[in-house]
Amino acid sequence: MSWWAALPAIVTAIALLLIPGLLFSAALRARGHLAVGLVPMFSVALAGVTGIVAAFLGLEWSVLTFLLLSLVLCAIAFGVTRLIDARFARTFSPRLDRYSMTAALAGLAIGGAASVYNISRALGAPDNIAQRYDNVYHLNAVRYVLEEGQASSLTLGRMVNPDAGIAIYPAAWHSFASIVAQLSGQPIPVAINALNIVICSLVWPLSAVLLTRVIVGPRPFAILFAGIFSAAFPAFPLGLLDFGPLYPNLLSYSILPAVLAVVVSVLRSPGRSGLSPIGSFIALAAGLAGLFTAQPNGFSALLALSLPPLVWRWWTWARTGYRSGAARSLVVPGVVGAVSATAFVAVWQALLITGYDNWLPFNDSRWDAIGEALTSAPHGRDAAVVLGIATAAGIFGILKGRAPLWLLGVFAVAVLLYVVAANEPRGLVRMALTGSWYQDPQRLASLLPIPTIVVAAFGAALLITSGRRLVQRILNADGSRQRVSAILAGTLTLAFVALGALYSQRGPIDQMVVATHLNHTYAGNPTILSPAERELLERLDETVPDDAVVGVNPWNGSALAYAFSGTEVTQYHMGKLSADLSLIARELDAADAASEACAVAEELGVEYVLDFGSYYLLDRPLAHSYPAFDEADGAPNYELVDEEGDAKLYEVTNCG
Repeated sequence: MSWWAALPAIVTAIALLLIPGLLFSAALRARGHLAVGLVPMFSVALAGVTGIVAAFLGLEWSVLTFLLLSLVLCAIAFGVTRLIDARFARTFSPRLDRYSMTAALAGLAIGGAASVYNISRALGAPDNIAQRYDNVYHLNAVRYVLEEGQASSLTLGRMVNPDAGIAIYPAAWHSFASIVAQLSGQPIPVAINALNIVICSLVWPLSAVLLTRVIVGPRPFAILFAGIFSAAFPAFPLGLLDFGPLYPNLLSYSILPAVLAVVVSVLRSPGRSGLSPIGSFIALAAGLAGLFTAQPNGFSALLALSLPPLVWRWWTWARTGYRSGAARSLVVPGVVGAVSATAFVAVWQALLITGYDNWLPFNDSRWDAIGEALTSAPHGRDAAVVLGIATAAGIFGILKGRAPLWLLGVFAVAVLLYVVAANEPRGLVRMALTGSWYQDPQRLASLLPIPTIVVAAFGAALLITSGRRLVQRILNADGSRQRVSAILAGTLTLAFVALGALYSQRGPIDQMVVATHLNHTYAGNPTILSPAERELLERLDETVPDDAVVGVNPWNGSALAYAFSGTEVTQYHMGKLSADLSLIARELDAADAASEACAVAEELGVEYVLDFGSYYLLDRPLAHSYPAFDEADGAPNYELVDEEGDAKLYEVTNCG
């Protein structure tokens, strides 16, 4: 399948991630850079919230439901904003600086095009799937949303735990993927890849540019390089397409810079940043809703990265009180600080995922881990030279007072979290600091680019402006060659931008593209599906009745029958077996009509079995718990119905 054939799905994804957010931004009467930069964040928040509301109201999830409920929320936001801040539009209307806007558009165009190029190479074809563990769940969950008509983060977990009243699993990404598939008419894998390309090449760059603009101000070169550098990090977004794949994290981290930008704007001066005071707080609430319904550890990341500007704001307030000499001016900041610190610790502790420490530190040297973080080369990858130089320049500029000092604190927090995950042994410190991310170095490596991109973009801007001034000073030492020096300085600036943009896309990025591509083809080891297995799954709905259930071993990929054909299966993801399922997985192949296995099979509706053999994605003990579904050739209770290569579909014959 060509990428041109996937264009309808890509256009659909762009529309879904922009149009609802544009309406919400207009409802809040946002101005300036926030009016545009917050749009994808608003769209994600609307998808997450409307999915929950639709399920509560008993409405079937569809594009119509999404848009109608989004319009209702936009109307509420407009009414509240207009009622409380009626004068805002007249009293404050920030202008979009012409040079900053041009730089933003250029950076987004270059970074977005580079991302499309890199990710299309990594995926290979628009109908390829990530041959990885988590993708069994994600593919089936998109089908679940389509079949059940529910996209609530409070109930999506029922796919694997159907008896649960509340089964929380962040559903925003899956809700978007389901609508892309629904509207474009494309298969689920195509819809997923189209959505992810748009997230990587539009949502993430736009959020990164916004955060850079909010923190370092209207510096055109910094804004330009924020867009360019959005495609330069191996760890994100490419890293999350390869590892897991962690699609919900991809969406959550992509809007995280925008939410952080709102936090910074509120701390600086709510109502003077492009949103009214009430609009700022509505935007912040929307951002939090987006993070929670995309992937809650995005909220944990927001807490961590917001700590330095929060402390800075509190310290400024407390210092002012101290200088005034009034007792009340000292007591109030002290009480607020103590209460806030207590609340922070309580929330942070509540978000820790205790009892899960499967991910181990992999780096023996703490200094090596720090070096990896500083050079954007986590997990021992080759150093990203351009990013490393720009980051060093940015750190130097911050220390010289040319950008807020707390920005260095934000960067240090991300580095600390990665270093702890990469180097700290199992124990209290590792759990307390990184438990919200399963103590997983990969998830925290993917967090590093969020503050790094601001520091590096700021550093690149400093290098360019300093270099240009130096050239002008040298060539125009006697004041006689001002025009020549200006032209040459401009030419060197363009050359630096071009070389920086090109070189930042090579080396580590190419290596990550190759690794990701391998895990999106049938050449990787191991894989979820072979070409023959996939071909059999894609025609399963022609053979299996709509009301039948197929017995599967999720460890060999056969559970994806649900994603590809909508056929119900005995398990939708890898996990422990129930007592009934364990019985038929062991004994159904040789069962007779009077056996307990047949009785259980009839109760569960199991009429067919998929045999994909004993080649498992992960060779865990649980994978060997399905002898009646694996290597079933010649089983007395089965009759061969369809086959493709070594993949076989059997009908259960003796239990009827």
